[in-house]
Amino acid sequence: MYQINDRYVRPLKAQWLRRMYNTPFQYRENLQIWRGNNATVLPLRGAEPGASVLFGYGGVTDENGVYVPLSGIETRIMGDYPVEHKEYRDEKVVFCGYLINHWGHFLVEAVTRLWYALEAEQNVDKYVFFLEEGEQREIKGNYRRFFELLKIWDKLEIISVPTTYREVIVPEIGFRCMQWYSPQFLRIFDTIAQNIAADPHWEQPEKIFFTRSQFAKGNNFDFGMDCLDNYFSRNGYQVLAPEKLTLDQMIYCIRGAKEVAVISGSGQHNMLFARDGQKLTIVERLVINIDYQVSVNQMRQLDVTYIDANYHLYTVDTVGPLMLGYNHLLEQFTRDRNLLPPDPYYASEGFRIRCFKQYMRSYRDNYRYRWHMESWYPEIADSLYEAYQDCYPCFQEYLDGNRPIFPEQYFQLHYIKQFIKRLLGRA
Repeated sequence: MYQINDRYVRPLKAQWLRRMYNTPFQYRENLQIWRGNNATVLPLRGAEPGASVLFGYGGVTDENGVYVPLSGIETRIMGDYPVEHKEYRDEKVVFCGYLINHWGHFLVEAVTRLWYALEAEQNVDKYVFFLEEGEQREIKGNYRRFFELLKIWDKLEIISVPTTYREVIVPEIGFRCMQWYSPQFLRIFDTIAQNIAADPHWEQPEKIFFTRSQFAKGNNFDFGMDCLDNYFSRNGYQVLAPEKLTLDQMIYCIRGAKEVAVISGSGQHNMLFARDGQKLTIVERLVINIDYQVSVNQMRQLDVTYIDANYHLYTVDTVGPLMLGYNHLLEQFTRDRNLLPPDPYYASEGFRIRCFKQYMRSYRDNYRYRWHMESWYPEIADSLYEAYQDCYPCFQEYLDGNRPIFPEQYFQLHYIKQFIKRLLGRA
């Protein structure tokens, strides 16, 4: 049974988190399979604005041109479209879905039908994924290694034009976020973990921290990451950048560790490769709780502690800008666990203000005076305001306009007046 510690999450956000974990999440052993002759695989076609699907239209139509609902994913990819020209393959294939080029979504959405590759029937010619219409992409790195470890790389086919096959098998997805999951889905990741090629010279640290500092370096969206690297390093964690590891190395480190810490984002979804019941600490970057990770934690029965080690001021998209650091919640976690704080430089007000100024410049460059509103923001408005109120005292003088944020503001009349007022107040 999974365990959740939300003591270090802001109260209203913690309430949302508990509601998510209390949402019924079903265990489903029997998955459906559709089979059809002369069926057509449709690549992704973008949807018009306001459509009810995130990515667009695509999937499978039968020999009569009727869409096969099992080939879609509601709200993500669903529905057909008119087709004038089709290619034909005299092959028996397994339809696998949209091969999204994003590691986190790849793990929780793109590979959910690959449980079929582990079933008894192996007399298929290809496992077929689709891309956007006309898209060309080389499958390499950890994406390729994933398929190699599952032993289907040699049978993989990626299409970007409508293609009809002699016979098409459509397995049901093995996992639907916040709704249900199957043991067949987890078997995909367990099989890959069993097939890795471990190097006897690899270190096996007991505690690891998956950082985003290498991924974020120079992106002008993430600030304060080096503080967390320093913090976890001082407390005996091996700091690792997952994007710098091979898939084999990453799985080897996860499976062998007693404790894993990670910054929220795609990296946390790698816990699909974990052993059931492992300890996980998630350092939260965002005000929202990520629903996919809630499901991952439940499926793997993880012992999870959340920490809101972020300074959230404005409504931004999930890219950012975002600011993290040694705030009062991480400080409380440190005291409770009898851990070491980061080096004085990273715990200092000077470091926090430096990150704040970088964050504010990034916000201004990306949003200017525009109010950013995601469709799901109204539902969590209380959590957004809670985070702002929590972080406001740390930057009050700057947010109130009493101190300049940017060098070009030093000679503006408003800030000259504020400077004079401070001098008079000291007299």
